[in-house]
Amino acid sequence: MMTRTLYFIFLGWYTIGFLLLFFWEVPDWLQFSNSIFLILLALTTVTLYQFHIRNFLIALLIGFVTFFIEVIGVTTGFPFGTYSYTDTLGFHVWQVPFTLGFAWVGVIYLSMFLATSTNRWIRSLQVGFLVVLIDLILDPAAIAMEFWNWQHDGIYFGIPLTNFIAWFLIAAFVSFWIPVVKLNATLQWKGVRLFQLILFFFGVLTAKEGLPEILFVTFSSMLLVEGWYRYDQRQKRSSL
Repeated sequence: MMTRTLYFIFLGWYTIGFLLLFFWEVPDWLQFSNSIFLILLALTTVTLYQFHIRNFLIALLIGFVTFFIEVIGVTTGFPFGTYSYTDTLGFHVWQVPFTLGFAWVGVIYLSMFLATSTNRWIRSLQVGFLVVLIDLILDPAAIAMEFWNWQHDGIYFGIPLTNFIAWFLIAAFVSFWIPVVKLNATLQWKGVRLFQLILFFFGVLTAKEGLPEILFVTFSSMLLVEGWYRYDQRQKRSSL
């Protein structure tokens, strides 16, 4: 019941947010909605993956670890590159929005619905790749929607290569802690659709903000995710 409720609450919040951002803009008094979006994403994906106290504790640990990596990143420029956050994602703790740990948990657990290898080492590499796939759309969106700013130009929409390398390594490392579970088919389907919805959300809104080139990356990524999911389903059926 909790899993289903969270899922539909997130979908409702997603729909309202998308329509508001696409046709109008978020007024100042509703800026807190960005924080709620990230918190709901994290709670929904973790719950869909496994409704178990151990899983929630691991997700909490991942949130703390990634948050402090962000603090190091903002302070030193390592490992992502030199950047700074605006106030759009909520109030700051040590120059980092408090919601950043939730954001990391959300994208990592989204990837867990596709990274289904029973070998933790292979699964970690899969998660690293899938999280970078999200960031190829998320980071340009963050610049266009003024979530954060890069201090130096990079090779991809002004984003440095070090950022994507860091995302891959961090996601691969922390996902190794997540238990390997046999995913419920219905919940996996929902998780994969959330993955695609997140790509669509940030891709379309980034195009609206003046970067239409991102649509090619967005829809190519959505097709890749669909192909990955269908291949995974065929492999499972053939093993029965």
